[in-house]
Amino acid sequence: MKIELSILIYLLTLSLVFSQGQEKVNIEKILSKQIETGNDQSYGCYSDYGKEDLDALVSIEDTILKNNGYKTPEIDIFNQKIKTIFGRIIDNQSKNSYLKIYKNDKCDKGMDYQPFYTGLDYIYVVKNNNFITVFYSLPSILDYQKIYPEILKYEESPLTYTYADGTEIKISRWKDYKDLPEKRRFNQQLLIFRNKYLFNDDQSQFAWLISNDEYFMRSLVTTFGYTEDKKLLKWVIENTNLPYFDKNAKTENLKDLSKLLWTKDCNGNIRVHQNTLDLIKELSTPDDNLYIKYIAEYISNYMVSFPFKEEELTIEQQAKIAAYILYWGEQYKYDKQYNYNQMFMTRFYNYNYQKDLYEKEFIKNNYYGLPKFKEWYEAAKKEKDYFNGGKGMEDDPQPSDYESRAKYIK
Repeated sequence: MKIELSILIYLLTLSLVFSQGQEKVNIEKILSKQIETGNDQSYGCYSDYGKEDLDALVSIEDTILKNNGYKTPEIDIFNQKIKTIFGRIIDNQSKNSYLKIYKNDKCDKGMDYQPFYTGLDYIYVVKNNNFITVFYSLPSILDYQKIYPEILKYEESPLTYTYADGTEIKISRWKDYKDLPEKRRFNQQLLIFRNKYLFNDDQSQFAWLISNDEYFMRSLVTTFGYTEDKKLLKWVIENTNLPYFDKNAKTENLKDLSKLLWTKDCNGNIRVHQNTLDLIKELSTPDDNLYIKYIAEYISNYMVSFPFKEEELTIEQQAKIAAYILYWGEQYKYDKQYNYNQMFMTRFYNYNYQKDLYEKEFIKNNYYGLPKFKEWYEAAKKEKDYFNGGKGMEDDPQPSDYESRAKYIK
């Protein structure tokens, strides 16, 4: 998509003053400050950035978005999208103009104005304008050399830094950043494509995003638990590295599978991703059922042999996850095309040393309202254990162990 520079000249017609809510933002003043301090993070050039810098950025980005087809959603629709995608609730009565989201700690609800270049990859929800942004510097989103030529005077003299011993060195300025035009274009595209995809439901942005914004797109599912977009969910599932029975990376791989199957919110509530389970069922056939085998391995090793070893979960939380995944897997016992009879509830019951604690939680929660859970679980408890005596896949599951064991059902 071509970003028209001419639309940014429109900024000049507003006398360099923009409105965001009730606040006035002087773009030229902020831009001059940022140009004067340069772009060398190692010498703290971003240390004095604050809310007014973000306000100025948002004023420019609002114009960029509107002139590139972004349809600003209604407040209620936008708020619901933020809740569904990121699990955060917007308080429109709050005086704070922004909501900060941190992918590395989704439960961090504090406000902190930190530019992208400091290494803190925050996402800012702009409550007054209904879009999300990264905290860029103005030179990295705006072609200041064309639109504000008078600003160039601030880059005429060298910018230096003096060490304690008196040594003076030259610091990089924005004009020295050779890749700035390309980076600026990328930043503009990222702003437009993310917002149109997430809040305008514009699927035409998807291909560019998964090619150029892979980490963010994956995090929507694996960090925030957003599974409502089937196309995105399918892409994440198919691009999750889960080598079958790879002993050298088993723990890591199974933890990656956890991120696809369930999410724990900041209040400790567990949400099992039924959308993921439904899609895996849809993607599986009797002849191509690798994902079912992944989940069977997840039950055998992650839930049975080493119960959620890598997760900080209470028994109540573990039991809820186990119940939904076991229930999903047990359907294949009763499907004659698959007949994985011993791989789910039976395996779990016979080899999980915490089974009594789990069963107590199952009963207390009325089997989580899962219609056939009690019937199937009681039947599994009565089965003859094919793996008794250490046979089968007790220590090292092999693909052949997933074959039908129907003759062992009483």
